[in-house]
Amino acid sequence: SNNLYKKFSEKNYADTIQDIEFAITENNFRIINRINIGEAIQERKEKIFPKNEIILFCNLSIAEKMLDLEPDFINFCPYKITIAEIPETSDSIGKIMIGTHLLPTETKSPDINVFSLNMNEILRKMIEYAASDDPFVMKFEK
Repeated sequence: SNNLYKKFSEKNYADTIQDIEFAITENNFRIINRINIGEAIQERKEKIFPKNEIILFCNLSIAEKMLDLEPDFINFCPYKITIAEIPETSDSIGKIMIGTHLLPTETKSPDINVFSLNMNEILRKMIEYAASDDPFVMKFEK
């Protein structure tokens, strides 16, 4: 899908999770839920399964703005970021994939389009921060 934004990291899984949590909270979002899909599949199937987690997060001020602009747009909230362990194979080294869905930017509403462009930039910066070894990738706006 053209609205999926993802990056790959050479960092280990735990460090990537920690970095994405930091990026989320530093951008004034609250983590509201976590879904450990890989762990749940592993427990159910009783076999080793790659780690895969979905982190759901929201900001009430942003949600309010979404509702004011277009009530249907609240379906994009909460935002989510996935962190997936890509197992090592004979052809590649293991990596961590970090991804999110971006909001549509070509709607009939110019206000929604501007909102989405801004929100997408925040989401991209979070992903880039978690994937990178450079702590200065994400500039925080307070």
